[in-house]
Amino acid sequence: MLWNDKRMLFMFLIAPVALSIVVCGAFSNQIVNNIPLAAVDENSSQKTRDLIQAFDQSDRFNVPYVVTSQDEAIRLMESGEVLGIIVIPTDYTRSLQLGQQAQVLIGVNSANNIIGNSAVVSIMQVVKTISSQIAVKSFVATGSSIADGTAKVMPVATVLRPWFNPQFSYLTYLGLGLTGMIFHQLFLMTVATAFAEEKKEGILSGKMTAKETVIHFINKFIFYGVTGYGNLLLTYYAIIKIFHFPMRGSREDLAIICGYFILCLLGLGAWLGTICKNTIHAIQWLMALTYPFFILSGFSWPHSEMPDVWVKVAQYLPTTHFLTPVRDIVLMGVGFETTTVAHSREMLLHLALGIFLLSAITFMIQAYLAKRRQQPKHGRKEVVEA
Repeated sequence: MLWNDKRMLFMFLIAPVALSIVVCGAFSNQIVNNIPLAAVDENSSQKTRDLIQAFDQSDRFNVPYVVTSQDEAIRLMESGEVLGIIVIPTDYTRSLQLGQQAQVLIGVNSANNIIGNSAVVSIMQVVKTISSQIAVKSFVATGSSIADGTAKVMPVATVLRPWFNPQFSYLTYLGLGLTGMIFHQLFLMTVATAFAEEKKEGILSGKMTAKETVIHFINKFIFYGVTGYGNLLLTYYAIIKIFHFPMRGSREDLAIICGYFILCLLGLGAWLGTICKNTIHAIQWLMALTYPFFILSGFSWPHSEMPDVWVKVAQYLPTTHFLTPVRDIVLMGVGFETTTVAHSREMLLHLALGIFLLSAITFMIQAYLAKRRQQPKHGRKEVVEA
C-alpha cells in the first residue's frame, strides 16, 4: 500500500532528510551577522566618524546609512532598510574632550528576538571596546604606558569561554531539535494515515478474520518500526555529516534513544489513525499538535519558565525525552551515565509500552466493532439468496 502511494512514500522515506537539510541549511551561517544600522551623526567630527567606523568594521554590523535626523533613521527602520539606529548627539565630542561621559542612543528593532538579542549583546561589545580605547588614549596622553592605562580602565579582565557552542550558532542550537520534529511530524503522519486507510478495505473494515487482523497489525508495526528506525538514523547521520555537528557522545546511545523514540511514535501514530474517521482527520490532528509538542518539549524554551501544569503535561510527551537528550549526546558528549539522559531513556520506554498497549486495545475494539457492523449485511444477503 505504501509503495503504491507515491506521495506517502515520499513523505516517509525522502522528506525527513530533504526537509531537515533545508531547515538546517537556513541556519548555515550559524550566527546573525551584518545587521544593518543607520547612524544619526548630529556632531560630525573625527571622533563620531571613529565610532561609526567601529560599528561598520564589526562582523556583526554594517552601517549603510549616515543621516542627520532621527526621523529619517526611524523611517529607514520602519521600511526595513535597517534594523537599528545609532544617535550621536551634538555634545558627543565636547563631552569626551572635557573628560565627561558621552552618551550615545542605540535603538534596536526587537520585534525579532533573535536579531534583537544578538544586536544588543554585540552593541555593548563595540561600545565597550571603543570606550576602552578612548580612555586608554587619555591616560597615555598624560604620560602613562598603554599597560597602565589599560589596567586603570579595566581593573578586572574577563575571559569568556562558551562551552559546547562557542560561536553561539543558531544551527547548532536549533538544527538537531528541528530535525527531530520534522521526522516526528512526517513519521506520525505516515503511520496514522496508514492505519486510517485500513478502515476502507483493510484490517479495520471487518472483512478479515481475527487471526488475519492480528497478523496484519503486527506486520504493520514491524514494517514501520524497522523502516522508520533506519530512516531516523539516516536523517541524523546526514545532518551531522553535512553540517559538521560535533558528535561528542556515543553513537550507540544515540541509536538506542532513537529506537525508543520510534516505538513511542509507532504506538501514537497507530492509536491516532485508529480513532480518526479517515486520513484527513488524522492529518488535521497532527498539524494541530506538532507545534505545541515542540514548545512543551523544553528544547527551545526551558521548563523552569513554564507553568507547572504544562511541565507535568510535557512529561508524557515523547519529544520531551528525545529532543534535548539528543542535543546533549551530540553536543555535550554525555550519555546514559548521566541521570537526566538515563531518565529520558526510561521515560521513553515506559511511554512506548503504555502507548503500544493503548493502541493495541483501541485497534482490537475498532476491529471488533467493524466485524459487528459487517455481520447484519451478511445475514441479509443469505436470506435474499435463500
